[in-house]
Amino acid sequence: MLFDPLAMARRTVTAPAEAAQALMGLGLSRQVLWTALILMAVLQSAIFGFSVLMAPPMPEGVAMAELFTSPLRFFVLAAVALALTVYGLLFIGRAMGGSGTIEDILVLVVWLQALRVAIQLVVLVLSFLVPVLATLAVLAATIIGIYVMVRFINQAHRLNSLGRAVGVLIAASLGVVIGLSVILALIGLPLGGASGYV
Repeated sequence: MLFDPLAMARRTVTAPAEAAQALMGLGLSRQVLWTALILMAVLQSAIFGFSVLMAPPMPEGVAMAELFTSPLRFFVLAAVALALTVYGLLFIGRAMGGSGTIEDILVLVVWLQALRVAIQLVVLVLSFLVPVLATLAVLAATIIGIYVMVRFINQAHRLNSLGRAVGVLIAASLGVVIGLSVILALIGLPLGGASGYV
């Protein structure tokens, strides 16, 4: 049966547990999934690059201004963040009694990122036409995204507990933030703009 992205998108919102099972049942290889994840980072960076071109220049002294004016740097950071997310969800989920595989986590993260790319395109268009709707779309997407992610984690790790799935998501998110902070500190970006906040 052919994969129907529109039908899967609706299913993701209305029945996320069923959608997760269907996605994991696709049986995609690890190599294909990692390639797809990198593609998601490329697409997000392309959208980001276009938005940078259309936006006014960032003033000097803004924290991490170098990062947010460079699509290439943004791509590297996005790719690293996605990899940290996958491994964070995998290992923290297992530490909390889960039994998900890296393929299970990858396919779900890739699909959520694909939906994110679609939403970013919609928001980009709305930001030029009706900025207020763009803001509301971002808020709605964030809330729905958390709702779906918790249920995806629960299915991927067979936790049978939304509470533990929330715990996995929170711990993994903190891990990603810490990991990115360390990386940014190593390359010196936070130091360049930190004075603006002191």
